[in-house]
Amino acid sequence: MKKNWLLFIVFFLSKIYPQTYEMNPQTNPFANIQNQSLSLYGFAETPWNSAYSQVYDGFKTLATSNLTNERIEIVAAQKDQFILIKRNNILYRYNFYKTPYEVAKLRNQNLTQEDHNLIEGVLFQVKVLFPFIEANQVVEKIEAQYGKKTKSTVDPKTLRGVDIWDLPGGVIFVWYEPYNNKPYTRKIDYISKEISQRILEETKDYFDSKEKELLRDIIIK
Repeated sequence: MKKNWLLFIVFFLSKIYPQTYEMNPQTNPFANIQNQSLSLYGFAETPWNSAYSQVYDGFKTLATSNLTNERIEIVAAQKDQFILIKRNNILYRYNFYKTPYEVAKLRNQNLTQEDHNLIEGVLFQVKVLFPFIEANQVVEKIEAQYGKKTKSTVDPKTLRGVDIWDLPGGVIFVWYEPYNNKPYTRKIDYISKEISQRILEETKDYFDSKEKELLRDIIIK
């Protein structure tokens, strides 16, 4: 597996203010953006719909081998639901979805609970969490790879909201927060369109209310 495009952030510790980060050429977390594309059919080298065990085993191999100079750690995992990865002090939460048994049985009356247990959850979302970065720096780097954002709900007064890239195959959300009267961010969501639509149709509560609202606006047009 190749390195993720979001590679390196240095933590600055402060007793008074939240952690912040200012990009520079030597420690730019977006410096290794490659394979520019205007579509989003996965995150880095992991396609949407990848099985839980496939993703978990891949990270386990990286975490216990000398194949990369990165420090990779599996922080937590729950089968068929999520894998929390720490790579160079950045947290990546890989979220998986599996159709609930009650819903699956409506489509296949012969499906047993035992058979359903054998079905793996599939990757539909990656949430990236990092110390505060000025939002414009993040937006510039994402636009360099995916083009201009397609929508924004950022309120210029509160500096809260989200920038959205509505791409073939997926959606990117960059969430804004105010800090020192400037727009900052510390969370990016990469989400599969196809599986999100499936989740919304199956009414599984995998998204928070704001994410649901935004996804419905994008998917149900």
